[in-house]
Amino acid sequence: MDQWVTGIPGRIPGHVVFAENAAHTDYALKLAGEGSVVLVVDGDSDHPGIVSLKGSFNDPGGELLVDGTLSVEVQDYVAVPFINLVGVTIVRLTSQDDWQAFFADAEEARRSGHFVRQLTEVNAVLGERGLLAGYGCLDRNLGRIHITADGTVLNGPYGTVIGWAGDTVHDLRLKSVPLRPESAVASVTDAAEIRRALNQRPWIPRYLAALDAWKFIKREDRPETRLVGFGLSLYGAAGTHSLPLPGAPFILEKQGEYRLLDTTAGRLFQLGSDAATIVEAVLNLRDVEAAATVSSAALGISPTAAEEGVRTVVAKFGGLGIHLLGAI
Repeated sequence: MDQWVTGIPGRIPGHVVFAENAAHTDYALKLAGEGSVVLVVDGDSDHPGIVSLKGSFNDPGGELLVDGTLSVEVQDYVAVPFINLVGVTIVRLTSQDDWQAFFADAEEARRSGHFVRQLTEVNAVLGERGLLAGYGCLDRNLGRIHITADGTVLNGPYGTVIGWAGDTVHDLRLKSVPLRPESAVASVTDAAEIRRALNQRPWIPRYLAALDAWKFIKREDRPETRLVGFGLSLYGAAGTHSLPLPGAPFILEKQGEYRLLDTTAGRLFQLGSDAATIVEAVLNLRDVEAAATVSSAALGISPTAAEEGVRTVVAKFGGLGIHLLGAI
């Protein structure tokens, strides 16, 4: 389900084949190679080769029952800030209003540090995350094959037409190879406009990582916690300074105290204020000399002492498996 919702390939070895109409079950099974999963709306729950779905994925506020056990709610992005998420919720980005709201919320988070609370919840699954995070260009094996009720085949639930029921996987792959990542939303919005908006905001993958970072923070600590880089800089980073790479750790600030959060393993490390400043500079600039220059000015120390501090901090965390200069 995650691969079908997000479009991120590699969640499973093969394709996710989604059939809106149970009449296409046999065709869906022909498309499914080794390691694939076939999802069929109103499919035969006793069929060993498919996962049966009940309900609707295309109606805001609707629910999907997966394999008779997992209930998934579907909501449009624009509605999410106004509801409580009580279970696993797919947050769809389909209409132009959804996309405009998403970009506005991301910009607000970067500017002020305010995040839409619902998006930071563990049970929120943001649709088309593969496109947003830049995974789409890597999907040359058709991670998603979506068969609509009338037999049209798309490269995702809201994607581009790549064929019709009866076409082989080879046929579908040939048609999908030249497509750009934004083709994943071409049937519901202006894909070219989405591409332009993402190109203008190359920091969106870091914003997505920030949404995930909140999930490591205890609920009771959230009101007083801030993420450095979102409405807060310890060395006065200019707007021209890029945010850290998506996989880089985060610096958390709470009542003047700092911790480093390694989201790959959920580890937390206490930081002094000077060390936190140096770490922010290293994560943003990814260069020892550049980080030393801004750290020297921010901490009021000599360039030589600042460079020594940068190298010490980089080496210390490198020994712990956290590569500040090359985090991805």
